[in-house]
Amino acid sequence: MTIFLKIIRWPNVLMTIITQLVIIYGLLIPSHVVPALNWWQLFLLIAATALLTASGNVINDIHDVEIDRVNKPKKLLVTKSISEKRAYNLYFALTITGVICGFVLSNSLDKPVLSSVFIAVAFILHLYASWLKSILLVGNIIISVLVALVLLITGVFEMFPVITPETQVAFRFIMARLSEYALMAFLINLVREWVKDCEDVNGDKAGGRNTLAIALGRTRAARFTSIFIIAILVLLGWYVYEYIYLNEMATYYFIFLIMGPLMYVMIKLWTAASQKEFHILSTILKIVLLLGILSIGIFRINY
Repeated sequence: MTIFLKIIRWPNVLMTIITQLVIIYGLLIPSHVVPALNWWQLFLLIAATALLTASGNVINDIHDVEIDRVNKPKKLLVTKSISEKRAYNLYFALTITGVICGFVLSNSLDKPVLSSVFIAVAFILHLYASWLKSILLVGNIIISVLVALVLLITGVFEMFPVITPETQVAFRFIMARLSEYALMAFLINLVREWVKDCEDVNGDKAGGRNTLAIALGRTRAARFTSIFIIAILVLLGWYVYEYIYLNEMATYYFIFLIMGPLMYVMIKLWTAASQKEFHILSTILKIVLLLGILSIGIFRINY
């Protein structure tokens, strides 16, 4: 069980579950939106998302064996704690079960076309791990899009099946808010991907990958990422000014729990040099991403 939880990266899986629950119970229901999904349909949505997230982590570990031997030999799981064959079996089991959950859910809503979302995600996750991850910037962008997609598909599945002319305005309004948060999640995760590339530069070189840290060099890549964070901070500052500043608590939340840590990472990237330093910055960015998602439910009253 311990190996299973490690190889599926249970904190990442838990984060997707929390994201969906926050959107439903922290935004949709308090906004008087009648969700399309009953309890078992909601379970299928969360299960499909969590299972595909887990399967993506497993296939990623399978394809990263040689790289992980260099970057994190003590945390190597495939071939050390679990055979490659068993890892593949686990990957297929998680993927098939996740797609089936999505298929059953979509058909129960009389929207079978929605099942294509889960099939596409499973396909893209496999391509990412086996090929796209090695292409400069492409892998970073794709995985960040998938992170943002978790927010959007939750809103779509909960509202699209029951949309009417009367609820169309509310649907568009809430989806616009979710799109804003999805953009924030995309940008912060993209930065985290670049920081992780700086952390894993030695193993990525050995694995023949072309990342930002390899193309520019670790130092220049870190500083490029730092400058990119400035653009995110400007965007967040504008967002707080336009939508949040009237709520004092929300303003402090964004400034001290989201913008503050981002500014810290931005500054530290100019001097970070060791794998440990980049790992710490990557962890901070993951926490910032979670705090940003949690604010969806905390500050819904501003909408």
